[in-house]
Order: sequence, then C-alpha cells, then structure tokens
Amino acid sequence: MELSEVSKLYDETLTSSAEICLWDHPALAEVKENQRPRFRVYLTRLEPKIQVYADASLRRPVAYSREVAECVLAEAEASAVAEAYIYDATSVGQIMCLGVGRYPHNHLRPFVGDDMEAYYEEPERYDPACICGQISRDHGLVFLDADGRLKFRDFGTKKRGRRRGSKNGSWINGELRVQNGVFEWREGDYLGIGGRVWVRRDGELVKEHVFKLRYERIPEDPPPLADA
Repeated sequence: MELSEVSKLYDETLTSSAEICLWDHPALAEVKENQRPRFRVYLTRLEPKIQVYADASLRRPVAYSREVAECVLAEAEASAVAEAYIYDATSVGQIMCLGVGRYPHNHLRPFVGDDMEAYYEEPERYDPACICGQISRDHGLVFLDADGRLKFRDFGTKKRGRRRGSKNGSWINGELRVQNGVFEWREGDYLGIGGRVWVRRDGELVKEHVFKLRYERIPEDPPPLADA
C-alpha cells in the first residue's frame, strides 16, 4: 500500500484486507532483501502444560493437565501462519501490512490441533467449541505508520455491504476492547483475539483469550567497528 493511500485502511469499499496486504508487491522485494525487519509478530495459544501421548509421533493424546501454558505456535509448518515479519518500507513509498484472520490470504491464521492443513479442511472436527471461529475471517491489520510506529487496525469481515470491525473485537491485554478502529500497539502489550476460556492463575480462576497476538522488536544492525 502506498504511503499516499493510507486512507484505504478506513475504506468501506474494500471487499477484503487482501487488497492492501500486498506482501509480495514488487516494490517490497528490495526492502526485504536488503533491510532487517523491524518487528516479528506472532500468535500464541493456550495449551495444557503436560500432555501424554500413546504414540511416538505425538498424534494420540491420552491425558493432559488442567494447568495451561501460553505456547508459541511458530514451529515447523505452523511458522507459515503463526509468525510474520514487518519491514519499514517508507524508503520505497509503501506501508507494509500483515493480515490477521481465518482467510487464507492472511499472514497470521489461528488453528487448533497438531495439523494445520487438517484443521483448515475440517475446522468443525478440530474446533467444536469454535475457539478459532470467534476470530473474524478478516480480523485485523498490523502496519507501520510513516513514523515507524506499529499500529493495529481492527478490520472485520465485510457483511451486507458494510464493515463494523471484527465480530468480537480485539482486546488490549485482554481488558480494553477495540472494534472497528485503529490504535498504536505499545511495546509489551498483547492483543487477545477470539474465544476465551477459564484458567487457573495463582490459585484463582480467570478468563483468558486462547489466542494472543504479540510482537518483538528486531535489534538494529550494530554500527561498524572503528579502525584501530
């Protein structure tokens, strides 16, 4: 998306976020080849702390703990849909966007179970509680503004010619709900998306989002060493 077209983030005529998430745009090829990314954005998922399997391939769970842990999904095949890097493309007059949601064009897509492809073929089988289904198909957009600040746009799937933001909103640190709006994503904050479950923390029951969207800053290249 060109810098001059930043208003598209608010454009009601867009059918899908795919129209502005142009990760493979030719203008960005040089940026990705020659620059270090600014941020790594990734999804985590609440999972049992301990799981016991009946087979060596870890496909047949037979027992698991009631305690849960926040796990990073970006492992093996999951890395294709659970982590993405964002670059500062202002040098080529572009704003890079990362899509979040269940549509295939999105860079960050939720799934449950051990097999990403199996989930997207039969989501009802692997997700009977509709944990992922509470995340919109075009849930949100992560982007860098012209000043290099990371921002999030709660986008939402367009229905009946209108867009009102994601169905259940995006929750800053699980507390402040934002729907159909843009906000600066502060370092250290997470965005809770989709369904929530009751978990025990420090002896108390609390309700948490199963999926959390987080990011980390990529260190800049160190300056060259001065000649001795």
